[in-house]
Amino acid sequence: MSSVSQKRPPSVDRSFDFGCSLDDFEFSPHRDSRFLSRRLDEALLREGATAGGRTLDVACGSGRLVARLWERGTEGWGLEPSREMLGISRWLFPAQQMNLVRSVAEVLPFRDGTFDRLICQGSLDHFAYPHAFMEEAARVLKSNGRLVIALANYESLSCRLGRLVHRLGRKRLTQPGERTRSYWEPPPDHHHKGEPAFVRRLGGKQLRLERWFGVSLLWLLEGWGEWRWGRWLDEIPHALAHAFLVTLDRIAYRLPVIADVIVSVWRPGTTADVQL
Repeated sequence: MSSVSQKRPPSVDRSFDFGCSLDDFEFSPHRDSRFLSRRLDEALLREGATAGGRTLDVACGSGRLVARLWERGTEGWGLEPSREMLGISRWLFPAQQMNLVRSVAEVLPFRDGTFDRLICQGSLDHFAYPHAFMEEAARVLKSNGRLVIALANYESLSCRLGRLVHRLGRKRLTQPGERTRSYWEPPPDHHHKGEPAFVRRLGGKQLRLERWFGVSLLWLLEGWGEWRWGRWLDEIPHALAHAFLVTLDRIAYRLPVIADVIVSVWRPGTTADVQL
C-alpha cells in the first residue's frame, strides 16, 4: 500500500516559498564551512537513519541526505516544494532509488504513522507556519518516532560577537554588487529568526522536546579590519585548524544556545516542553 495520501497542499499564496533555487544558496570555501557541513550531515544521519526503517527529509533540497539514507539501509524519502531542486536531485542521483514528493512542509501528503524519523536541515525558519509543520510531523510519525531539526542560530556566539564588533564602530567598505547583509542577520526570505527561544516554542501539544545539542562554534566570525576566522583557519596548518574546530565543536555540543547550529530532537507526546 502506498504511504502517500491524497491530501492536497493549500492553495498557493505568497507565504509559501515554492521557488527555491540553487542560486539562493551561499557557498563558502573555507575550512570552517566545510567542517560545519560535514558535522551537520553526520549528526542528521546519526539521528535520522534507522536500519530497515523509513525516514523523510523535509525540504530536502538537492536530495543529498536522502541518497545517503539509502546508503545506510534506511528507506529515504524527500519532500521539497521547488521544482528546480527536485530536478537537481534526480540529475545528481539518477541511479539512486529516490522517493521524492513535491509539497510544502505545512501539509505533508502522507498517511498517519508513516515514518520512523523526520529530518529537517536548515529550512524551518523559511516555513510560513512552523507550528502547522510540527503538527503534521507528529501525525506522520510512528508512536516511537523522532523528529530531528537543524536550525542556524542567529544568537550564536559568532553572531553576538559580530554584532558587538559592528556596534563598536567597525566600518564595512563594500564594492558595487557585493553582498551587504551581515552574516548575523537573517536573510530576507526567512519568516522567522533561528534562535534558542524559537526552538523552545515549537513543540505544541503533539511533540515533546527530548534533547538538543549544538554543532560548530565561531562559524563565519569577523573581526576588525580584514580579519576573518575562516581565512585564518585556511592559513594555519591543517592539523592545527582541525584541532581548533573539533575542540570548539565539542563545546558547542554541550552549549547549543551559543552554537552555530542548534539540533533539536522531538518525540510524540502530550507532556509540556522540557525546560532547557
